[in-house]
Amino acid sequence: MSIDWNLVEAKPDKYHKVNGQALLDLRAKVNSLEKQLAITRTELEKTTNELNATKTKLTTTQTDLSTIKEEKENIKKKFTELESTLQPTKSALENELNDGKAKITELEERLNTSVATNAELQKKIESLEADLTTKTNKIPTLESEIPSKQEKINELTNTLSEKESQLEELKSSLAEKEQLLIQTTAQLEEMKSELSAFKLPEIGPVEAFQREERVVCPMCGETAIKEIDDKTKILYYSGIKAIYAKKKICKKCGYGF
Repeated sequence: MSIDWNLVEAKPDKYHKVNGQALLDLRAKVNSLEKQLAITRTELEKTTNELNATKTKLTTTQTDLSTIKEEKENIKKKFTELESTLQPTKSALENELNDGKAKITELEERLNTSVATNAELQKKIESLEADLTTKTNKIPTLESEIPSKQEKINELTNTLSEKESQLEELKSSLAEKEQLLIQTTAQLEEMKSELSAFKLPEIGPVEAFQREERVVCPMCGETAIKEIDDKTKILYYSGIKAIYAKKKICKKCGYGF
């Protein structure tokens, strides 16, 4: 005999006769829904924590990416400045070299014609040669810096590509987590609504006594009953796992109900 809810609602202050099996079935269903609600809340909390962690990681990655981009731009700028500085210096050194050679030739000619000024001219030659050597030595140094700067730019470019790839993966993961959060929240609200529809009414002393009666097999009267999943009734899915309704099996005769 099922519970006459219309009669209960019409006379809520009265005691009503209720079949013990109906109360047990109702209690089992309420307990099952409460367990499902607890599981869903745990999964929702886990998903929320994962989502927050993913957002934090995404923010950190975006910050690192911005820093790398800025460093790359600075190195490019320095490389451009170094390149623009090196070219005029090289040209100037070549011009000075040519000028120096011309002056040396001139001084040698003057040396042949003026012994008196030999010492002074020799000093000038040495000074010019030293200056020329110093400036010439700068050329390989400046040229040697170019490959290292270029290598640094390549490394930063590769790092930037990796960070951009990681950023896309994190964005994709974040979208999946948000979708899972929406689905889990919807399931939680649906179970809350279903649970609220099955609240037990207040029962009197007689019904309370009946509620404590043991489950009896309707076929043979045996009280040794076990509860198993009813694979024919899926209540909902928790991720990819199916959550089934419960049914009782008599350990003596094997009757299911």
